[in-house]
Amino acid sequence: MTEATPKKNRGLKLLLLAAVALLLVSGGGLAYLLLTDDPSAAGSPAGAKEEAKTAPGATMSLEPFLINLADQETRRYLKIRVELGVDQDKTVKELEKVLPRIRDAFILLLGSKTFKDLATPEGKLRLKEEMLTQLALIPGGKKVREIYFTEFVAQ
Repeated sequence: MTEATPKKNRGLKLLLLAAVALLLVSGGGLAYLLLTDDPSAAGSPAGAKEEAKTAPGATMSLEPFLINLADQETRRYLKIRVELGVDQDKTVKELEKVLPRIRDAFILLLGSKTFKDLATPEGKLRLKEEMLTQLALIPGGKKVREIYFTEFVAQ
């Protein structure tokens, strides 16, 4: 009976090793599919290709804005850092030429807002839309696809 016990243990060990290896390989494959940036990978959402086509290719950072808000009853300030999402690096160079006009438009827009206007997520989204509208009036501004707030402090 001493010979049968080592064979059983060896067979059990091999079976256990095979199960662990299968688990590791399948887990690695699943992780690859979920974490890959390739939208053509199997299992990726159908809308991923569309999103990749419309996503900006470059961003243009603007210096932070420190603005007095339009609240009448008390002094309120807004410190905001904005990045502009554009299609190409070439567009960033175009926009740098009109940077003073962009900053002026944003300062005028931000200075007309109250704390209440900006306190909600909806207010921030509305502000983004208004900023895009202001950019559309500036040469090259229609090429800005998205506005990102990288810092937003109102007090």
